[in-house]
Amino acid sequence: MEWLAKNAELIGILFMPVTYGFIGWLTNVMALKMMFYPLNFVGLKPPYLGWQGIVPRKSTGLALKVVNILSEKLIKIDDFFAKIPTDKLADSYKPLLKENIPNMMHRVLEAVPAELKAKVSANEGKIVAKALAESEQRLDQITGHLKEDVGKVFSFKNMVLRNLTGENTHLLVDLFQEIGKKEFKFIGASGWYFGTLFGLAQMLIWWLYPGAWTLPVQGIIVGYVTNWLALIMIFRPMVETRYLYFFKYQGLFHRRQVEVSDKFSTMFAEHVLNGKNILDEVLYRRISRTVVETMNDDIVQELKADGADAGAIAAFEKASDGSRKEVAAELANRLSEASETMEKLINRSMNVKQTIYNRMKDLPGEDFESLLRSAFQEDEWILIILGAVLGAIVGLGQMFYMLAFAAG
Repeated sequence: MEWLAKNAELIGILFMPVTYGFIGWLTNVMALKMMFYPLNFVGLKPPYLGWQGIVPRKSTGLALKVVNILSEKLIKIDDFFAKIPTDKLADSYKPLLKENIPNMMHRVLEAVPAELKAKVSANEGKIVAKALAESEQRLDQITGHLKEDVGKVFSFKNMVLRNLTGENTHLLVDLFQEIGKKEFKFIGASGWYFGTLFGLAQMLIWWLYPGAWTLPVQGIIVGYVTNWLALIMIFRPMVETRYLYFFKYQGLFHRRQVEVSDKFSTMFAEHVLNGKNILDEVLYRRISRTVVETMNDDIVQELKADGADAGAIAAFEKASDGSRKEVAAELANRLSEASETMEKLINRSMNVKQTIYNRMKDLPGEDFESLLRSAFQEDEWILIILGAVLGAIVGLGQMFYMLAFAAG
């Protein structure tokens, strides 16, 4: 213990590489965590008194960038839908509608006032038949548009936003983390490497000029430069370049273009552009709304024909508003649950994963880079400044240690 006390300053000097390696690692890891978490704002008053991960906070803009990259560089939505067997699609759902619409009618009738229900119930069969005819007609229209003019019933942008933002923002975070997993590990590890080198330099500086103020300054430099260098080494150079005649290097992300293309195309096909999401976007919800709206309109007509006054009709529509939404959602779910075979058929027909993979792996470097860098490019300065601030805090701690023992 006596030896430790006498050599405390020497120990502090020898630990400088470790300290600065820790600064580099800590600032880089913290910056990465703050890119993605928390998913929801934590603090007193958004957006300043608190924090939300950069990706969740900008999820809508980032999802739109994904849409732009895909639609401009990788896929043509019309080509995908041209492969869907629309005749089988229409034929497969008509039996499901016949099976489920009568049950849905009973649910809607529950909101009809008891004193008016008898007249409406007497015409239940007619209302069900009309709802079935309307839904089948709507189904034929939708499947026809899928073949001839998909833009009338399908919005690629809306589907991506629905599946990668809001309550599904975690999928966007997972997407960026998966395609950049190795780069993010490198960012953390590089903090140790670069920080240790800076620490060795600081040892020399301290022997030549033991100025306490140099420690927090060095901490700022380490935190700033390690974050900046890590980002540079991920994306530059885009193509393999030889340095000093023997050392070859290529940006880590660009070096993994084939691997990243496989990961991105797999996740996008599984979680976004798949049969289930497509059918939900173009068919389930549309057909369900058609059924419920037709039933509601016919019930109102029956009430009017039975002499119900405007107040009673308004009371029915107000009382049935919630149940109509529930019935539409339930019918959409039933259609979805019974559609596993059709969803698999669409997935096989469209072959989204292979199409995206084949085109992405051959993208020019600048276009490919935007896929990951868009996640934090606008706020790179925040990550770099954060590194400097954290570095300054650790450097101040080391400064107080050295002052205390140097003075002793």
